[in-house]
Amino acid sequence: MRIAFVTDTYEDGIGGGVVTGVRFVEALRRRHEVTVVAAGAAAPGKVVLPGFEIPLRAMRESRFVFAWPSRAELERVFAEVDVVHVQFPFLLGLAALRLAPRMQVATVAAFHVQPENLLMNLRLHARWVSHWLYRRWTRNFFQRADAVVCPSQFAVDRLRQFGLTTPAWVVSNGVPPNRPRGTLRTGIRPAGRPYLLLCTGRLARDKRQDVIIDAVARCRHRAQIRLVIAGAGPLEQALRERARRCGLTVELGYVSDARLVQLLREADLFVHASEVELEGMSILEAQAAGLPVLVADAPESAARYLAPGADYLFRPGDPADLALHLDHLLDTPGALAVGSRDSLERSASYDFHRSVRTLEQVYAMAMAAADERYRGARRFASNRQAFARRPLPVVRRAP
Repeated sequence: MRIAFVTDTYEDGIGGGVVTGVRFVEALRRRHEVTVVAAGAAAPGKVVLPGFEIPLRAMRESRFVFAWPSRAELERVFAEVDVVHVQFPFLLGLAALRLAPRMQVATVAAFHVQPENLLMNLRLHARWVSHWLYRRWTRNFFQRADAVVCPSQFAVDRLRQFGLTTPAWVVSNGVPPNRPRGTLRTGIRPAGRPYLLLCTGRLARDKRQDVIIDAVARCRHRAQIRLVIAGAGPLEQALRERARRCGLTVELGYVSDARLVQLLREADLFVHASEVELEGMSILEAQAAGLPVLVADAPESAARYLAPGADYLFRPGDPADLALHLDHLLDTPGALAVGSRDSLERSASYDFHRSVRTLEQVYAMAMAAADERYRGARRFASNRQAFARRPLPVVRRAP
C-alpha cells in the first residue's frame, strides 16, 4: 500500500500520540510505502510543512509543533497514495480530512488526544468545555473519515457517546519489541534493599505525578521506598521542588531507552496516577516486563481497566488513599506476586506486531469502503469524459 501519514509533530514530541506514530510508521515501512506529512526537519520519506507553537509553557516543553496545512502539498501527496492516515484533530488533520474525500482517497482518523489532555494542562476543568470539544471533533474530524482507529474499547465508546457513526476499530498502541519481557516478581526483596517504585510518562498536569510524591511522603514504608519518576515535560522543576518540600529524594527526569529498560527490570511496583488516558502505553510496557501495576481509578481513563482488581486501584487525585494501597501491597509480598502474574498474562494481548497487522487490515477496509462509495462518481465522471470526446452531431436547419 501507499500510505500518507499526516501528523503535526513526528520526530521530537514526547506525547504518546507522537511516539506511537513514529513506531507505527517505522513498522509499516517494512512492507509499505509511507510518506510522512508533518512540520519539523527534513527527512527521507517526509514532506515538511511550516510549523508553529502555541506560546504556552506546557505546549512548548512537550515539544509539540502544529503544522500549517498547504493545499498544494497535500494535493500532491494525496494524488499518489491509496490511503491517508490522520493522527491529530488539529488544523492539518482537519484540512486533510476535507481534501482527501474530494480527491476520492480513502481516509483513516486516529484518536490519540482527549480534550481533557489539553484542558488540564491549561488549568481548565469545566466539563461543558471538554464535551463541546468532543462533539466538535467528532462532527468535523472523525465523522469525515472512512474508518476510525482507537487504542482501546474505552476510546471507541467515548466517541460513540458523542455521536460517532463511522466504523471504528480498536488498534492498541502495543508494546514495542525493544522493551523487556516477562520476569515474574515475587514481591520479596533482599534484606536492606529498598522497594523500587517506578512511574514513567510526560511530566505534565494530566499525569498527576504530584499525587505519587505526596503519597510516598505519607507511607509507613517511606524509608524503604526508592521512587523513580522517569520522563520529561513542563512540570519537572515543580515536581523536584515538591519532592524537596516533602523531604523525599526522588530520581526524576528524562532517561534513555537503555536506562528505562533497566528500571523496568529492577522495579518492584509500577504506579500510574494519570486521570486521563485512552489506553496507558506506559502501563502496557510495565506489564510486559512483569511489573504489578497500581492505577488511578479515574472515570476519564482507560488505564483503570488494566488493573488486576480493587487492591490495585486507588481514588484519583487522593494521595492518602494511594499511600494506604502502597502500604498494603508492600506489606503483602503475595499480592505483588499476584499482580505480576496478572501483568504477564495480560501483556500477551498487546503484541505490537499484532497491532500493526490490525492497522493494515483497517487500511484495506477503508480503501474498500471508499472504492464502493466513489465508484458511482467515478463512473459518472468517466461517462461524462467519454461524452465530451464524442463528435457533436450535425444539425441541419429545416428548409
